[in-house]
Amino acid sequence: MPEKIRRYGKSAFALALILALALMFEIIPLVQADNGLPYREVKISDSRPTQTGVTYDIEANHSTTSVKCLEVEFCTAASDTCNAPTGMDASGATKGTEGDWSGWTYASWLIGTSLTANKVYYYNSTGQQGGDNYSFSFNGITNPSTAATTYYARIKSYDAGAADGCSGNVVDSGVAAFAIVSGVGVSATVEESLSFELTDYAIGFGTWTGTEKRWATANEQGATEEPAAGQPTQVSLSTNASDGAGIAIKDIGNGSDAAGLWSGTDLIGAVASSSVAADTEGYGIYGKAASDLVIDEGFDNDTTGDVAISRSMLAFATAAGPVDSANVDVVPVAGIDGSTPAGSYSDTLILVATPTY
Repeated sequence: MPEKIRRYGKSAFALALILALALMFEIIPLVQADNGLPYREVKISDSRPTQTGVTYDIEANHSTTSVKCLEVEFCTAASDTCNAPTGMDASGATKGTEGDWSGWTYASWLIGTSLTANKVYYYNSTGQQGGDNYSFSFNGITNPSTAATTYYARIKSYDAGAADGCSGNVVDSGVAAFAIVSGVGVSATVEESLSFELTDYAIGFGTWTGTEKRWATANEQGATEEPAAGQPTQVSLSTNASDGAGIAIKDIGNGSDAAGLWSGTDLIGAVASSSVAADTEGYGIYGKAASDLVIDEGFDNDTTGDVAISRSMLAFATAAGPVDSANVDVVPVAGIDGSTPAGSYSDTLILVATPTY
């Protein structure tokens, strides 16, 4: 009798060992299949609370087991019960752009039709093996509303899935944290600016030996031909005024009631620049070679609408908006006749820039 018991006991032990080994072979593949998703991370395009249209990019090293569903659940904790982050809404998420995907075949994965405020997924009816640095993304997610808070993305892949959700066995899983923080407000103030200069503050006609038409030059010797661009004096204007600036001009003349070149007793009177000619007494001012400025019709020397300089301010040139180093030449031109009294003549031109901010 004891011999039989011992024989049965050995048989029972052997049977138990076989069952235990069988269970181990059933369990071990499931444990080994979940690789924990090494190097997992969640990249978000905007970390500010309640921002809409945010992209969530999920990257990790996936096992080479074929999967048919990729799921991300957003939670307030890394484990246990998953509570949805307050204010978050992923129910209207759309498929991320192809450029944000890596490894996974973009065209083969379809976004689910049963997304929730905190759960999104893709499914692939044929399945695909994972690999290192595989990534997929979702667009159009609204961030949680609480700032300075860390949330958790529970990432899982499954061996089965369809339009209405993931199913079957979990193949890989892992958790990645992301933080919602308020943006940093950066302030700056740019002061209103104006730079207004002339290249030469003393120009002249030189000496008339006849009755020729002459132009003032920067060397004060004068010339019988128009000076080159940038001569005889050039106005330079820079301003950040949103509505630009106007440049106005007037002259001193005889100091009382008449504009022109004044000797103290005699006046070469002001006329429109386009009417100045040899053998005719007259003194005119015009603009030329403008850059980023528009010369006023009265001073563009085109014979249409030209005006004589005055002892009152007249519009000379205009900038329509902010300008940097805009410029225009200011050109005096004059003529005399045989009766013009001898003497030293002079005038002072006054230019004013008025920006409109």
